[in-house]
Amino acid sequence: MKTIGVIANFEKERAVEAIRHVSSLAGGMGFIVYAEERAAAICPSERVCPVNAFAARGVEAVLVLGGDGTMLDAAHRVAGQNLPLMGLNIGSLGYLTSVEEHQFAVALQQVRENRFDVSLRAALAVEVMRCQGGRTALPDALNDVVVSRGASGHAVEIDLSLDDQAVTRVLCDGIIVSTPTGSTAYSLSAGGPILLPDTPATVISMICPHTLTYRPLVIRDTVRVSLHAATCQVPMIVSSDGRDDEPLQRGDTVLIARSPRSVPLIELHGYNPCDVLRRKLGWGSR
Repeated sequence: MKTIGVIANFEKERAVEAIRHVSSLAGGMGFIVYAEERAAAICPSERVCPVNAFAARGVEAVLVLGGDGTMLDAAHRVAGQNLPLMGLNIGSLGYLTSVEEHQFAVALQQVRENRFDVSLRAALAVEVMRCQGGRTALPDALNDVVVSRGASGHAVEIDLSLDDQAVTRVLCDGIIVSTPTGSTAYSLSAGGPILLPDTPATVISMICPHTLTYRPLVIRDTVRVSLHAATCQVPMIVSSDGRDDEPLQRGDTVLIARSPRSVPLIELHGYNPCDVLRRKLGWGSR
């Protein structure tokens, strides 16, 4: 591999230093590097190119400098180009951006020599069925789809169905439908389980349910999830990966299913998701 793209989050404190470091490493290894104008201006050896044109310029992989939010944003921005992403962590948690700064040189060398693995991460396709007719599609979600009360201070009622079979009506602040990748994100904060990335399953977690007996559901990823806005005093919100918010009126239904398009993530040889969990969650410490 000889041509890469770079996406960076300039809100991170170490962004400029990290871009210069990665650019220097890439130049020394003979990479052709494309980046957006702001990043390219920092490193004149990089060629200016908008993200949506990476594949057309021959980019074979994309390095993402930031945190997990930057990875989610990058996945949305390169959607449709079938480019594998490698997360270089200059943020905090870094479940998706699992390559730490001391590994940058090794990571780029493995990419240069095509010595890496690609993990095809499941994504969720989202569509809103309007009660008055019509459909609205949202971008695929790598982490999760969230239906919530939005700006209202009142709980809402959501009807949950699986493959068109009614499950329950939930009085809550919202419902999270998560991929295995997203199981360590919002779903985990709401009490959901952790799934390893290759688990063929989807997690449904309730946000502050008004009945203590509700617990997260783990279902096969072939099952279609339906969330119907049964009762709400003001418009609810459905979002894909915490972005692309779409208002929901009473009577609207959100349909969620595994997308036919997976998100390819580059993993270094020897990568173990459990190692990441131990480091990030402090497992084993006393």
